[in-house]
Amino acid sequence: MNSVVSEKKFIQERLGIPYENLSQSYLRAETQLSSLSQYKFYLQRGQVANPLVTENLLELNDQFVITQFRISLRWIDPSTTGVPTATEQLTAQQYLYADPSVFTSTSASAAAIYGGNLSFTIDRKEFLPAFPVNAFYRVPVTQTNQNLQSGYTNTATANYVANTGRNSYENGLFGFYVSEPTLIDGRQTIDISLNLGAGVSIATVGTDPMVYATFETRGYLVVNSKS
Repeated sequence: MNSVVSEKKFIQERLGIPYENLSQSYLRAETQLSSLSQYKFYLQRGQVANPLVTENLLELNDQFVITQFRISLRWIDPSTTGVPTATEQLTAQQYLYADPSVFTSTSASAAAIYGGNLSFTIDRKEFLPAFPVNAFYRVPVTQTNQNLQSGYTNTATANYVANTGRNSYENGLFGFYVSEPTLIDGRQTIDISLNLGAGVSIATVGTDPMVYATFETRGYLVVNSKS
């Protein structure tokens, strides 16, 4: 049986949501890293005045069933100081490790998030008291700027391109961690925190390239859930 069909059937039985009301979807929230010991992810549209173009937030009358989740890093050096364009936001890759060819200088300290934990509270009940962020850590088999075959790095050729290696992305669920199906909605009190335990200088807001932590969850949007 198709895994999505099996999952939807399980959710129908476990949570009492009609099978036909479950539509595959995702939520995504971003938080800019600076020098704090704790960062918040705001997953609900009502909590964010001006969402980033990359965010996909839970509307007030929506319900969503979480089945998988992930934290990743993004690095942007905006052409206008402190104000990335929509294009710069959309083209900034998600990294599952602090790629040393990108996260240089102060931003290399973004690796500190993998020593921290994720806490997730729903209506003041702990869903995840302290989940290790290193569960999402992935260094791909093929990495940026790794040594390539001489045919690609021979400066004598007309088609010479240095350091053309790119991070591999092993599959569509790369870095995601499986969750027990969990129902949330846009009206609940949802508190999601990235906890480092100590302040770490990752970027100085307004002067350094911007570093974001991204919280993304896959699962099912419950359509026709509320009027």
